Amino acid sequence: MNKLIITDEAYQDIFEISEFIAQYNERAAKETIQFLFGTCNNLLDFPRLGVKKDAIKAKDVRIYIARQYLIAYCIDKDKIVILKVSNQYQDIYTRL
Repeated sequence: MNKLIITDEAYQDIFEISEFIAQYNERAAKETIQFLFGTCNNLLDFPRLGVKKDAIKAKDVRIYIARQYLIAYCIDKDKIVILKVSNQYQDIYTRL
C-alpha cells in the first residue's frame, strides 16, 4: 500500500479519545495518540491484519484490534482509508 488516508471522522474519534484520557493523564493521552497513528501507519505494511465482520453493513470494511482500540478501515486500490477509531467498550458497528 502506498497511501494512508484518515477521514475527518476518524481524526475526531482520536481527538475525543485523547481528550478523555488527558483529563486524567496528559502523558498517557499523548502516548495514545502516537500509538493510534502508528498503528494506522502499520496497516500500510500489513493491510489485511483486520477481520471482516458480518455486523458491518459496508463491504470490504475491516476491523483491526490494537490494545483496547478498534480501528475500522477499508482498502481502496493502493490506499488504506481509516474510517473510525473507537475504544473497545464503544459499539463501533452501529457507527459505520
